[in-house]
Amino acid sequence: MKWAWLQRIVLAALLGSAVAFLPQQLYTQGARSPNLERVQDEQAQLERDNTALREEIALLRAEIAALKHDPRELERIAREDLNLVHRSEVVFEVQKPKARP
Repeated sequence: MKWAWLQRIVLAALLGSAVAFLPQQLYTQGARSPNLERVQDEQAQLERDNTALREEIALLRAEIAALKHDPRELERIAREDLNLVHRSEVVFEVQKPKARP
């Protein structure tokens, strides 16, 4: 009879220590997991990429607004990107002379 109580006490003590000790071990092992670190690094990179994309979107929206409301911006794009000129303008092509040997 004494042994049965002693076994129950020992079993309860082991079970209590396992319940107290194992979650902490699982948590600390998970914190050191290479997969967790990789995922956290990937998340940080994605957040940086999202920030950069939001900034790019804001710039593009500003450019769209300028093109819709500012004729000078539209003319600038036409001249610089499309190489267009007014009908009344004359275009001169200047070529550099070839170097003499």
